[in-house]
Amino acid sequence: MKKAFLILSLSVVVFSLASCTTKTAYIPQGTRAQVVAGFSQDDIDDAIYTVVDSLVSLDRIKAPEGAQRAVVIVENVTNDTDTRGRDSEALAEALGIGLREELTNCGKIVVYNKEAAKYATVKVTPQYSLNGRLTQRKLRQDNGDYQIEYSMNLQLIDLATGLEFWQKRVPIRKVAAKKNAF
Repeated sequence: MKKAFLILSLSVVVFSLASCTTKTAYIPQGTRAQVVAGFSQDDIDDAIYTVVDSLVSLDRIKAPEGAQRAVVIVENVTNDTDTRGRDSEALAEALGIGLREELTNCGKIVVYNKEAAKYATVKVTPQYSLNGRLTQRKLRQDNGDYQIEYSMNLQLIDLATGLEFWQKRVPIRKVAAKKNAF
């Protein structure tokens, strides 16, 4: 009897544990992932699309004489959020890669690659530099939860004059329970 009770109890425990596990699944392309307190790939993509749309819609970005497209150096975005270590570097790199990708593919701009330029046989002088910073503020709400405010701030600088003639701030605001905010 004790043996049967032990087997039954063990079976219940195993079944309970097995039913509580979550499975890993793909998020289908074109759908949004679950919102997280941190900075997700959806956040990166949304910010990049907003920035590139604003930037390429300007008539002020001009190609040099005899060229079809303007040449822009895109720096990695400086990450001034609470994210640290490898995640911080990955976030800054993902923003830089996304900006370079969208600007290159928009058809109005060519992105200048500093590494490849070292070996180029034709020298090209970029007209613009795009750089920016990602910041974060964490505000405590009355109920103890946190409002997390990210802001991606970018500037486009004319390299011939040093004048900053375009800038864009993309805010991303979230609310997270106290236990989920970092």
